[in-house]
Amino acid sequence: MASPRGVLIWGIHPILETLRHHPELVLEIITQDRLPSPKQQKIADLAKELGLPLHHQPQLPLPPGEQNLNHQGIVARLRGFPAYELPDLLSGDDRGTPTLVALDSIQDPHNLGAIIRSAAAAGAYGVIIPKDRSAPLEGTAAKVAAGTMNLVRICLVTNLVDALLELKEAGYWIFGAEGASGTSIYQTDLSGKVCLVIGSEGKGLRPLVRKQCDFLISIPMSAQVESLNASVAAGVMLFEIARQKSPAQQIIPKKS
Repeated sequence: MASPRGVLIWGIHPILETLRHHPELVLEIITQDRLPSPKQQKIADLAKELGLPLHHQPQLPLPPGEQNLNHQGIVARLRGFPAYELPDLLSGDDRGTPTLVALDSIQDPHNLGAIIRSAAAAGAYGVIIPKDRSAPLEGTAAKVAAGTMNLVRICLVTNLVDALLELKEAGYWIFGAEGASGTSIYQTDLSGKVCLVIGSEGKGLRPLVRKQCDFLISIPMSAQVESLNASVAAGVMLFEIARQKSPAQQIIPKKS
């Protein structure tokens, strides 16, 4: 949830992409230097064109304890981030076999941002995030996502289990990422309407969420490696889903 003073984001790409895709969310832009770099100038010109307030101040209004962020000398204050309701997400995609990603208790904003970036790069339609069991959808996640937060539909839900049940009713297959115990992603048909569920960094999928998964899948790895970071695993799986959905690829049939 955004505070009354809005949400801060920082860095060239997150701010530029927000101006391009959701200028209505921008309250103001603040630069650290009165003589901005060429990339900052591009943002300043676009802000002026859109009629948005542009300020300069030596000390940027960064979150407490975050003074060493790679802010690139520029900050934007937003009303909040664009978010979809689940019915809007389900009714908005007409591509036939969309890919969704659901996040179960991802606590690290760096992982959250990296997963959103991978989802956008792999062509996923949306990312479903619990309102109360997730890292904050704020500046750090936006910076790591590098502007892609505006390229994928973010859906905030109150109850992830209920959301997965709705997805099933809408014809989605639910695939849970499950360490080494799941079926290999390379032996699984991931070509239909897919929702990939990624569990928390430490405990993985919660039992009630795992119960709603139609299949548990894993990435084959060296026996010397126990697991991958949540965002890395999500990226590998998302690109395998994208590969299988490419018309040029041969799909391994799903066992009946």
